[in-house]
Parts: sequence; C-alpha cells; structure tokens
Amino acid sequence: MAKLMPSNSLGFLLVDTARLFRQEFERAVVEAGLSLTPGELRALAYVARYEGSRQAVLADRMGVEPMTMSAYLDRLEGRGLVQRTTDRNDRRAKVVNTTEAAVSVFEETKPVATAVYERLVSGFNEQEREIVHDLLTRVRQNLTNEPQTGAEDPMMPSTRSAMPSAGMYRSA
Repeated sequence: MAKLMPSNSLGFLLVDTARLFRQEFERAVVEAGLSLTPGELRALAYVARYEGSRQAVLADRMGVEPMTMSAYLDRLEGRGLVQRTTDRNDRRAKVVNTTEAAVSVFEETKPVATAVYERLVSGFNEQEREIVHDLLTRVRQNLTNEPQTGAEDPMMPSTRSAMPSAGMYRSA
C-alpha cells in the first residue's frame, strides 16, 4: 500500500505531540492524586483562560460536546470553583467565571504541570523554548479567527519570564 504522507509531516507531528502531552499530563494528575480529574482540570483551565465565556463557547474551544462541558461545570460549581451567571445579552445563556477557590487548585496543580512541561521541553535551551512557543502561537493564529486572550494557563509556568529554570501548560 502506498504511503500518502510522510509520518513526520507537520500535521502528524502536531497531533501526535498533543496526544502524547495530554496522556502524560493525565497520567501525572492521576498519579499525584490531585483533587480534580484531568478533565475537570482542563475545563477549569479553559474557564480561567476564557473568563466570562458562554458554556457553549468553552465546550467548542475545549473540543468537547456541550453536555460534557456542562457535566464538568456542574462538578466544578458544586466544589465552588466556578460560578455560572446569566449572560446579560441573552438570558437563555450562561457565562462562566472562576472563583477565588480555584486559585488553590491551580497552586496544587502547578508542580505536576511544571514537571510535565519540563519533560516536554527537556533538552531545549531558553531560546529554543521561546522559538517553539512563538512558532506554535503563529500556527494557532493562522488556524483560528478567535481573539487571542493573551492569558496564560494558570496551571503552567509562563513561557516568558517565570520558567522553572529561570524562576516558574498552555492550552490551545
């Protein structure tokens, strides 16, 4: 059978790397015995990144069905980590925000996320880390018309000034 694409095409590498990163993060979360499931942590990180977004928008950005996001948000709201309020522009819709209690969850998660991040960029110097970050950011911008929030993932070290190697996950 003929090969249609090389196995190291950029698209394959991006998808496979994302899959491996997600598996590694989920394994680390389970092993660490954190207070939330990997899915709940992802949902909470998306709420933090896109504060004040509607549930349906969060589901779309996270790549899950609206009912899946609703279930995650039900559990997070039950723990007092997010708050859903009626959208001022459409009373049928709910917007979601993190609460102060979410800060402690992010603090609990940072060591795990940092360890996974360090494994991801093992062998990269600071300049290479910045180059990879900048290039992937440009790739994402090329593929989306969504506004870029500029928000950092609250569970991960900043790629700019506070890297663990310089001082302290990004999501799509």
